[in-house]
Amino acid sequence: MSFAAAVVLLIAFAFIERRASFPLVPLGVLRRSSVSWGNIAGMLAFVTETSLVFLLTLYLQKVLGYTPLAAGLSFAVLGIGTVLGGLVGPRVIGRFGNKAAIVGGFVVQGIATLTLVLISDDASSIWLVLAATFVGGVANLVVIVGFMVTATSGLPESEQGMATGLTTMSQQVGITMGTPIMSAVFTAVALASTAPQAEAVLTGVTTAIWVNGGICIAAAVAVALFLRGRVKTA
Repeated sequence: MSFAAAVVLLIAFAFIERRASFPLVPLGVLRRSSVSWGNIAGMLAFVTETSLVFLLTLYLQKVLGYTPLAAGLSFAVLGIGTVLGGLVGPRVIGRFGNKAAIVGGFVVQGIATLTLVLISDDASSIWLVLAATFVGGVANLVVIVGFMVTATSGLPESEQGMATGLTTMSQQVGITMGTPIMSAVFTAVALASTAPQAEAVLTGVTTAIWVNGGICIAAAVAVALFLRGRVKTA
């Protein structure tokens, strides 16, 4: 119901904006490949990475038996990876361009995420979690830096504020959507399982990880196909 309402409101917004003398978001701007696909990439980057933290938190606590504190500390390497990604991102963009940074980042993030389907109830799986989240964190931030540059480049100064606002909106929408989507996948699979709780949780988590990694790869393909090449800054 809420999704249907969102679609109706989006259509109404487009209808009003098309006829407004001074639209909040000129629809012509959204027809720019850099703005539309840049923001889609950014939204999916936040959908995937934030929801992965949710899934792995379930895994660490319900399968490996970690305390909330220990589970939280396990994501320190993800934080380190994101910091490194923020430093590496501009260099990747400078050398290969925005599009290559986004596509390559999504591919690496997707591969890192998909390796997590190998986790088990063995305590040694934590090393796979640490390695995959570190690599995925670096790649995710490369995508985010690429999306921020892409979605705000090639526009006149008068539209820069609006473009920045759209990137912020994409981030918030991605963060808001990610956990509910993966939670729905996890819940459907876990509740359908007749296995003991820990095993059911593991099955639900790994299934949702397949979906998460698949979104990353699909995003890479979509950006490669539909985002026009290297975007020049204004």
